[in-house]
Parts: sequence; C-alpha cells; structure tokens
Amino acid sequence: MLKYLLSLNLLMLCLGVVAQSENKELTKAEKKQLNKGNPGLAVGIDLAPFIMHAFANERLGAEANVRYTLNRKWQLAAEVGYENVELDTDQMSYSSDGSFIRAGIDYNLFKVEEIGNNDNVLIGFRYGVAVQEHSCPRYTIKEEYWGDVSNSIGASTVASHWGEFVFGLRSEVLKNFYMGWSVRFKTIVNVGKDNELEPYSIPGFGRRDRSTNMGFTYTLEYHLPFRKNK
Repeated sequence: MLKYLLSLNLLMLCLGVVAQSENKELTKAEKKQLNKGNPGLAVGIDLAPFIMHAFANERLGAEANVRYTLNRKWQLAAEVGYENVELDTDQMSYSSDGSFIRAGIDYNLFKVEEIGNNDNVLIGFRYGVAVQEHSCPRYTIKEEYWGDVSNSIGASTVASHWGEFVFGLRSEVLKNFYMGWSVRFKTIVNVGKDNELEPYSIPGFGRRDRSTNMGFTYTLEYHLPFRKNK
C-alpha cells in the first residue's frame, strides 16, 4: 500500500511537470502571481504511525501537522504527536507514554511555470522535543555463577531533544487537498534520563539504541488559502 501511495505522488508530480512544458510564456502580471504561490494554512494527519504499528506492534502512536505557506518558496511547519510503547521480552518489560512536537521550515525546490500548480519538492529542518513517562516493571540480569537477578525500576519523567533534516514531495491531488511524503535523517541533541533508566524509544524520534535514526511520514492535508487564485 505504501509503495502504491508513493508512486501516486510521483506520478502526480510528473504530470505537473509535463503540463508546464506545454504552457505559453507568462505575462509579467502572471509571473508576479506565480511567485506569491498559494499562501495559507494547512492541517493534516500522518499515516506513518499506523503503518509502523503493523511492523512494530509494541509501538502505537498518532501524529498531526500544521503547515503555514508564506510564498512559493518558504513554508513553516509543526508536527505534534503521541506514542505509547509496551515491550515485553525474557530480559525485561518496558513501558512508555509520551508526547512530542517538531517545528521548523521547508524550502520548495520545485520550479513552477504554471499558475495553479501548487506541487512541492521540499528540503527542510525540524527541531524536536519529547516528554515521556517511562518505567521498567521487570528486568533480569543473567548470571550463571550467582544466579539470575531480577528487579524493577519505577516510573519517571524525562525530556529529550533532536534535530531532523527533511526531504519530501507534496502534491495537490484535489482542490486544496494534498498528499505528501518525506524521509527524515534524525540526530540526537540531548537524551533525557534519570539515575537508572534511559529511554528505550523516544516519541517522535524512535529507538534510542543509536544516536541517529531514519524516519518517514505520509501525510494527508487540507489547505485553507488566504486568498482566492484568479
């Protein structure tokens, strides 16, 4: 399903490029209108957490996003979400509930030569912050000589920070309705931890067993324009 959705986005973008190549030369007034783009506020949801849950059922989350289009080139973006992790193995059980916010800016690389074409090829940056309550109700240390040792670690609240570099496509498939995807390269800035327990997974960032992560989003958005296109 994900492969189909990504292919659909690429197809819509390619059709836009082909359509542009057949357009007549724009007037000065049309070029001015084109540079303004389609300013407005878009709100949407991210389908990626539901897709990820199918492959990693210990993680369950939801995410929404807001996008403010300044002009043809620049967009401000913010994403908020929630994630629950319930892990149970022979060595340990782990529980986490937390929320996150990411905020940043995108730059549109797509050169548009057709009025009404609002597709985007985006590069950008996000800064993310997560706050979570986590605990380890059970862990076991294997020891052949002295015997296994079992214990638990109580709940605590921690905050973590990271940065993300973003690349993505965003296509207007219907009037003011967008589908888009992005890939994210994430790197930790600071990991919240108490004296005993470091997060197994950070909401919005992912697994904490490495300092960098890759992620993706697949969003559905509705755009509320600030002006009517002529």
